[in-house]
Amino acid sequence: MIPDKCVKCGKIVPVMVVFGNCMLSVFQIIVGVLTGSKGLLADGIHSGADVLTSLMVIITVGLSNQKSDSKHPWGRGKAEFLGALFAYTLLGYISIMILIDSSKVILSGEIHPPHGAAFFCAVVAILANYILSSYGLCVGKKLNSPAMIANANENRSDMIASIAVSIGILFANLGFPILDPLAALLVGLMIGRMSITLGYSALKNLIDESLPGEKKELIERVALQYREVKGVNYVHSRRVGQQAWIDMEIIIDPKRSVKEGHAITREVRAALMRKFNQIKEITITFTCKENQPVAAAKPGWKFGFNKPQGDVNLAT
Repeated sequence: MIPDKCVKCGKIVPVMVVFGNCMLSVFQIIVGVLTGSKGLLADGIHSGADVLTSLMVIITVGLSNQKSDSKHPWGRGKAEFLGALFAYTLLGYISIMILIDSSKVILSGEIHPPHGAAFFCAVVAILANYILSSYGLCVGKKLNSPAMIANANENRSDMIASIAVSIGILFANLGFPILDPLAALLVGLMIGRMSITLGYSALKNLIDESLPGEKKELIERVALQYREVKGVNYVHSRRVGQQAWIDMEIIIDPKRSVKEGHAITREVRAALMRKFNQIKEITITFTCKENQPVAAAKPGWKFGFNKPQGDVNLAT
C-alpha cells in the first residue's frame, strides 16, 4: 500500500511547484531584462512554462484518481500520459523560440555582457529548482505518477540549465560576452532534447505500451513460487496512468480438476494483487497444455499450497 503521507504529498507538491515556478519565473524574467542576460531570460521563460505544466499535472492527476465507472471501466489514468505529452509539446515549442532568439543575437555580432547581478539570480534559480525537482521526483516515484515525474524532470532540467546560465554569465563578465547567448542556446537545446525523448515515452504509453520486460519477469516469478504452477504461457499488460492491467495464462498439472484449477488461479491472483500495489486488475486463465485454455479465475475459494512471502514494488 502507498503510505498516507505520500498521498498527502501528492496533493501538496503540485501546488507548491506551481507557486515556486511562478515566483521564480517572474524573478528571472525581470532580472534578465534589467541586466540584459539572454541566458537568464531564456531560463525564466522555461520556468514560466513549468507553471503551465504544473497546472496540467494538478488537473490530470485529479482526473486519473477518479474511480472507474460504467463509461470508464479502465479508469481515467491515461489523462496523465496526455498531460505529459502536452507538457513536452509546449516545451518543444519554447525550445524552438529560444534557439531562434539566441541564434539571432550571436549572428548579429552585437553582444554586451550582462550585469553581474544576473549571476546571483541564476544561483538562486539553481537552488530553487533543486528543491522543487527533489520533492516532485520523490512523490512521483512513490505514487508511480507519469505526470508528476514529467513535471519534476522539467525542474531538474531547469536546474541544469540554470547551472549553464550561471557559468555563461560569469565568463561573459570576465571578457567572453558571447557565452551568455551561447548559454541561452544551450538551454534551448536541452529543453528540446528532453521534450522529444520524454514526449515520445508519453506517446508510447498512450498507445498501450506494455510493462518493461523485467516487470513481467517479476510477475512470472511470483506465480512460479506456487508448486502447482508449472509454467506461464504469457503475461500481457498495459499501463493506465499510475496503474497497470494484467492478462496472463498459467500452466498447471493436467491431473488437477477444474475446481482445483480455479482455486490455483485465484490464489495466484490474490498473491499478485498483494505484492504489486500498482496492479489495478488481473485476469488469469489456466491451461493443462500450452495454447489450450480451460477456464478463467473466479474469486472466493481458497486452496492450501505454498504462498510467496515478502513485498515487491512494481513501480514503472
